[in-house]
Amino acid sequence: MKKRTRMGAILVALSIGFTTSFTNVQAFSEESNIEKHNRKPELVFPVISDVHIDNSSDADVKKFQSAMDQLNKVAPEQDAFVVVGDLTDYGYKSEYERFFSIYDESKKDEAESMFTMGNHDYWNGLSVSAAQDRFLEETGMESIYYHKEVGGYHFISLSPESGTTHGLYSVDQIKWLGEQLKAAEKDNPGEPIFVFLHQHIKDTVYGSHLWGTEENKELLYDTLKNYPQVITFSGHSHYPLEDPRTIHQKDFTSIGTSSVSYLELEPGKLQGAHPPKNGNISQGLVVEVYKNKVVVKRRDFHKDDWAGEPWVIKHPAKSKKFKYTEDRDDKNPTFRKKDRATIVENQTTLNSLTVEFPQAKDNLLVHSYEINAKDLETGQVEKSVTAFSEFYYDPMPKTLRFPISGLQPGKTYEVEVIAKDSFGNSSKRTLIGKGTTKALEMVSAQATPSFLQNGDSTMLNIALKNHGKKETEGKVIVDAPEGWVLSKEEIPYTLAGGEETTLSVNATPSEELNGESPINVKVYEKETLVDAKTVQVLVNMTFGENFNPLQSLLKPATDENIPSSILGYTHTAPNGWTVTNSTDMPIGTTEWQGWSFTTKEFWTSADGQNRGDFSLGEGVIAVADPDEWDDKNSPASKGFFDSTLTSPAISIEGKSEMFIGFASHYKQEGIQKAEVTATFNTGDEKRVLLYSNDNSSDNSGQHTLNKYETRAIQVPKGATTMQLHWRMFDAKNNWYWAIDDIRLDDQAIKAPN
Repeated sequence: MKKRTRMGAILVALSIGFTTSFTNVQAFSEESNIEKHNRKPELVFPVISDVHIDNSSDADVKKFQSAMDQLNKVAPEQDAFVVVGDLTDYGYKSEYERFFSIYDESKKDEAESMFTMGNHDYWNGLSVSAAQDRFLEETGMESIYYHKEVGGYHFISLSPESGTTHGLYSVDQIKWLGEQLKAAEKDNPGEPIFVFLHQHIKDTVYGSHLWGTEENKELLYDTLKNYPQVITFSGHSHYPLEDPRTIHQKDFTSIGTSSVSYLELEPGKLQGAHPPKNGNISQGLVVEVYKNKVVVKRRDFHKDDWAGEPWVIKHPAKSKKFKYTEDRDDKNPTFRKKDRATIVENQTTLNSLTVEFPQAKDNLLVHSYEINAKDLETGQVEKSVTAFSEFYYDPMPKTLRFPISGLQPGKTYEVEVIAKDSFGNSSKRTLIGKGTTKALEMVSAQATPSFLQNGDSTMLNIALKNHGKKETEGKVIVDAPEGWVLSKEEIPYTLAGGEETTLSVNATPSEELNGESPINVKVYEKETLVDAKTVQVLVNMTFGENFNPLQSLLKPATDENIPSSILGYTHTAPNGWTVTNSTDMPIGTTEWQGWSFTTKEFWTSADGQNRGDFSLGEGVIAVADPDEWDDKNSPASKGFFDSTLTSPAISIEGKSEMFIGFASHYKQEGIQKAEVTATFNTGDEKRVLLYSNDNSSDNSGQHTLNKYETRAIQVPKGATTMQLHWRMFDAKNNWYWAIDDIRLDDQAIKAPN
């Protein structure tokens, strides 16, 4: 055995001479989906990836435990157990301890444990070499890349040599791989050689085009391509096992492992890269090796069952006889003759139509649908979108319903639906539906001013526009809380085709009112409700901010794949406010470079993951989102997200205690922190609130979603002004913090109902 030595930041692996012998075992207590094996396999081993154990949640611990329990049930005897990276979310010692508290208790004694590093296992703030040393210490591996013999078969494990998203496999490691492949071929000619690595090899399996290796990718591929008996296993992308491209054969075989933690998909589809309930999906593999074939079984841990038919790889391997090639499918998806597309009338809006249609059929998998909306007046396709078939859910929904946004008001469209499979084949017959968007728009409803004191009044201005060609008429109903006096509660209107107008209502609150007062505005076309908006007015308080005056500054997406019709974000703070990003904060996704001001519609269009659950946030909200920030240029691999939102100086002269309230929507992960501090013109500073992964923090180390936070702030003697600061820091590719409805007063703040 070669001794472990350091070459820079890289650990040179064990030689091929290290061997472990195992007894042949019976593979499963459950039978295969495609055949009943009368012979025992020569070798059995599970392969999983991307477990992502973290300190802030027990969800991934439960998923991992479930995966281990199921693998022990379906493969009661195992020769090896392989985890191809991202054992942890941040590579913290405590996360490794949580991982191995499950693994050591559940693993089979006879199974050889094999682990590779993933990029997340580097994200602990340590140097590259120190992160590798921690991995070796916690996992017991001899090196970050190594070669073992298990039951007479060769297992070669690689690891990325940095925490970059696309991974770094150095020339030295790839050269070493070539030597091990040559030795394995000589030792066991023609027999399968199993190679394990975290990041996919570029342009092989589903997900590798976006998440595959970048640096030295040609060298890595060329080193493997002379060995058709090689079968690689890789994770990283989290892409689902149901897609047939998850197994790929050209010069050798590549297989994706999906993720134990959560599902991810390619961007650009309506459901987003993280579709609803993606965190509920958990998958992995069980591999059976026979004398003439390797059988790879796909497991849905979330439903305790197999996912589709097993993949069968015959050997001795000959690339000319490979079954799972890129050109293996030329059959088009099909719709039945009776299938139709319909427009859902009660979901039609000014700028969108919702289409509903039945799923198409395919010999392998209907992957997605292309949906085109053609303006019947011009004959031009005005909007084209794609949507997943939701093949990753089991059972797949029989019918699908999708909105097509970004359309023009008052126009008739022909909506065409085209089915597509994973290999680019399209249905020859398409489904057609026809619908007309709404014509009447409530362009805006604003109160000027929106912050009132000492019996002041506000003017409520309601802008309407008829986008259609025909005259329309109706009424506007204004409803204010008790204690308001309105000059009008109902205003009739008549609008000619193309006409727009502004209707005004004077509103005066009573002196007894205090806090946020929602004034509801509803627009009816004849007797049909067309639109409704809520205008928030802050009354008789020391200070208040709801960010809604920024509505006119919102602009379309820059980096995010969000329709331009969804106005969405600005970095311009309200008058007197400032946003300060740390000088060390790397540049990431433009929309989320520090605190941003956005709408929930825009924010949730960027991604889901509980963002839409912020019901306390209305209109424009303030958002700090390191998760989305890291989606461009991987800034989290270079530094931390650190941004502070600061209020204007607020007069507090003569006050000894002030009270603050604000709506908060926060998800905790890793060492990310969020705090509110108050600074005074005396130089004093007081921490008002702290969120962190510490159990003693204000969030008890957990997510704090959709909560109205209230705190008392003691005013230092002699202080006459105060500023408030919302800071999110020490964040990598973590979660987010959204705030709204900020109130400050010398009376206790009551949380809104």
